[in-house]
Amino acid sequence: MDRRHFLIGTTAAAVTARPLAAAAPKKDEASLAVVTTAADQQALAILATPPPADLTPRATLRRMRRLLTPFVWARSIHHHGAALVAPVAQLLDTVERAQHADGTFSIGNRHSPPDTAFLIEDMAAMIELLRTDRHATSAPIAARLKAIMRRAGPALATGGIHTPNHRWEVSAAIARIDAIDPHPAYRARLDDWLAEGIDVDADGIYSERSPVYASEVTNPSLLILAQLPGLSGLRDMVRRNLETILVLAEPAGGEVENVLSRRQDQDQRRTTLWPFYTQFREMALRTGDARFAGAVRWIELKEATKLGDALTDLIERPELAYSLPAARPPFVDGSRLFAPVGLVRQRCGAMTASLYAGSDWYADGKPSPFYNRIGSGLATNPTLLRLWKNDLVVEGVRLIPDFFGMGHFRPATIALDPDGTVRMAGELAVPYYQPLPRVYRRADGAYPLTASTDHRFSSALDFERRPVSVRRLGIAIRIVPDAAGYRLLIETDGEADVSITIEITLRSGGVLEGACPLGDGSFHLIDGQVSYRVGRDRLLIGPGAGAGPVKATSGDNYTWANGQSQLPGTRLYVTGHSPFRHELRLAFA
Repeated sequence: MDRRHFLIGTTAAAVTARPLAAAAPKKDEASLAVVTTAADQQALAILATPPPADLTPRATLRRMRRLLTPFVWARSIHHHGAALVAPVAQLLDTVERAQHADGTFSIGNRHSPPDTAFLIEDMAAMIELLRTDRHATSAPIAARLKAIMRRAGPALATGGIHTPNHRWEVSAAIARIDAIDPHPAYRARLDDWLAEGIDVDADGIYSERSPVYASEVTNPSLLILAQLPGLSGLRDMVRRNLETILVLAEPAGGEVENVLSRRQDQDQRRTTLWPFYTQFREMALRTGDARFAGAVRWIELKEATKLGDALTDLIERPELAYSLPAARPPFVDGSRLFAPVGLVRQRCGAMTASLYAGSDWYADGKPSPFYNRIGSGLATNPTLLRLWKNDLVVEGVRLIPDFFGMGHFRPATIALDPDGTVRMAGELAVPYYQPLPRVYRRADGAYPLTASTDHRFSSALDFERRPVSVRRLGIAIRIVPDAAGYRLLIETDGEADVSITIEITLRSGGVLEGACPLGDGSFHLIDGQVSYRVGRDRLLIGPGAGAGPVKATSGDNYTWANGQSQLPGTRLYVTGHSPFRHELRLAFA
């Protein structure tokens, strides 16, 4: 499929994009001042700290870019500064030595085309910055960077990838190389990758479901590719992604929800809006979207010190520094179900919530081939509810039945009612295995090593051919929003006398009152309610459900390797046993 055919079906739904030059020819001086200050401070920090001996080629080149950008920028305090010349030269020497004879670089992965592509992006940007710079060192540096890119070209035109986003990063890098060293093989390779189609759904969520990889890899790569003839429709995919990112972000700290991710950031590491800065700028300028302009202004107000790298983008593509359209607040109240990923987002004023049942353990409400499995590339986070109000954050509400070592409960379904009520449900079904039918029995007892049908363990028992008897525990959860917070009604059916543990993890930094300490830094809410205070905000949690034992293991898939799926923070437990019916309230006072 060539580029003309690739765009069929992607441009029809696109908003009308206007040329950047026609949109706003005036420079945005306020933005330029913000990113220049950030870049200057970033360079000062680098100059004050020698590079670590084990710095990767990618980190080395990014360090070089962070010095070179203010070096060529006339508004910078470092413009053509003598103190930057030697460090830049040393960093470039290090990168040249790290390149293999086949043109690739190794960063953990040996002779890696994707990791090489990440370096190419920085090289290409620096070459453009150096193109019009008149310092005596600039042209020689640009020539050396071009030589590195030329050596990398054949490897990227023939090499492979590991993850979905690598396709677009490698494609963008190939396009960059083709711009300085044109070759038909590069254009053919671009068409090969693009012919696979972009892995994005109607909500603008990429298949990896990761805000980190959207902001740092996929969106920037697609915007580079969109500059090529016939590929402008890629911008519409970025636009859709940014619209969803604003729904996934909370308004106080700009934290972007990542509980749905299939990548490393599903551990709920704090990811905020600033990595999307230049993407919001470009799409605000192209579409006139006032909320995108508002996101830019929010980032400049709240996260200005993190915007040093954006100066490179605004120098390389001066049109990105044009004045923005009139801005309006980027965050709006509402409730929305992202059905394909099992996520509900709700916002009311300063309060934001995520309600999640999107584990890859299930597909269409039934166990998938990945049921009860963990690993890179699978969404397996068991968090059911997250809640924000200013600096007071409930990192996660999780449910742990002590049922055959299955660990945390992950719902199979999620639904959003018109009144905002969210319903989740699922069932844990664990088999006991009966004798093999006569036809499959062997006198030598040599049966194949297979995984149990619930993927809890493996044995030489030919599990799939055995009849089973099943023990079942059904769980239904109804989460109801109100003006102060949420009410969670949790009910079980099926197996009786199963210990149930509700784990509530509160972001550190507050004061918890009214709970019984357990000695390991966690707490037990036995009856009544507790209070958690952060600054002027206070959250009431309760009531408890009795003095049942706290059993908070993550399941056999974790514990056999001495692992644990546990969020950082202050952990509070509510316990009971099945048949379990308990309403728990989280209310801001």
